[in-house]
Parts: sequence; C-alpha cells; structure tokens
Amino acid sequence: MSGKARISLIEAVERLAALYPPGEPLTDPLQQILWENIGYLIDDDRRAVLFETFRAEIGLDPQAILKADPKRLMPIAQRGGMRPEIRVERWRTIAEITLAQAGGDLLATLQRLPLTRARALLKHYPTIADPGADKVLLFAGVAPRPALESNGVRTLARQGFFAEQKSYSASYRAAVEVLATFGQPDRDWLMRAYLALRDHGRALCKRSKPQCLACPLDPDCAHAPVAGL
Repeated sequence: MSGKARISLIEAVERLAALYPPGEPLTDPLQQILWENIGYLIDDDRRAVLFETFRAEIGLDPQAILKADPKRLMPIAQRGGMRPEIRVERWRTIAEITLAQAGGDLLATLQRLPLTRARALLKHYPTIADPGADKVLLFAGVAPRPALESNGVRTLARQGFFAEQKSYSASYRAAVEVLATFGQPDRDWLMRAYLALRDHGRALCKRSKPQCLACPLDPDCAHAPVAGL
C-alpha cells in the first residue's frame, strides 16, 4: 500500500472491475489511434458508432483512408463534434505516418523497434502523448507496462495512492509508478486496471461532484474519516 490509501491497490482494482465489466477492447495499435481521433469529447457509445461507420464506409487500412474522397470523410467527421475538418486532416495524417514510418503495418513495426523508439513513433500521431503511447503499447501486447488516462490518475490520487503533483505529467508518472510497484506485472491485470479506473473516474469519481455514496471504495477512501476519531 502507498501514500494514505487504506486498501491495497489490487483489491481496489478488483472491486472496481466487478462494478465495470469490460467489453472487448481494441488491441490493434492503428485502430486504437483511429478510435481516439474518431470524435471530440464524445462518449464511448457514440464513439463506437462512428468507429464502426468509419470501418464500414472507409476501411481501417491506411491506404484506403488516403484514397477516400474527403467528401466521404467529412460527413463522418461532422458527426464527431466540433471542427470536423481537423479530424479529416488527422485521419489522413494517421494513414500517412503508418505508411511512411511503419510500412503500413504498425503492430509489426512496434514489435520490432526498441521500446523507446516504439514509444517515440507513437507520439508522432495526432493526440497521442505519453499516456496514449503507453496505452497503445500495453493493449497491443508490445510492452506490459502500466498505463492510465486522466480519470484513472484522478481516481488513484483521490484514493490516496499518491499525492497529486503540480503538473499532470508529474501526476501521471507518479500514478503509473504506483501501478508498477503495487500492481500485478502482467498485461491482463494492467488492462483491467486501466479500464476499471478509467470507468470509475467517468461514472462516480468525477472531477466535480463525485458520487461518493455510490462508490464501492468509499469506506476505504483516503478522504473518509477514520473510525473512532
């Protein structure tokens, strides 16, 4: 256990995983990147509909994306939120990077490269920074290393597993260090932790107005009063 947490990390993740049973996550790295870029500030249900529309109408092959007439891409982009023209440009950029730097096969390239270079390659893609690169590498099975997104980072901080830092990047590093030190070093557990912590941060442990009474971790949360005090 670390920080002010009153429960082990493994037990916390298992409680949350039971509350948020995961679906079938995307593991192909190119598909993961397209998923992140398919819409702007939309929920997973809407994102999934757009992603499947893109798959059916355009295809998920980088050459197919580049060959697609922008007039076919724009209606999909318009359903994904504001500034659709930027989304179309990003889809084309994703395809171009995959062809130019990965020969069209991003997974094989990531598997072949040293980890630092694989991570650097992923960060060339639109919207993919350190957390996104770690997530792609984990879910693709390239590197079973911890990954989190912002909701998961916030959940771990609120539970007392680490002290929130001044910058998000520092908080992210502290949070993944908690997973590396106190979690289980295997891909399945790390993926389950990523999804459960993310879903909990979205559903109950929200940035504003967290729903503490409905939280299965509330009795052991760092913010809760200690019995007898």
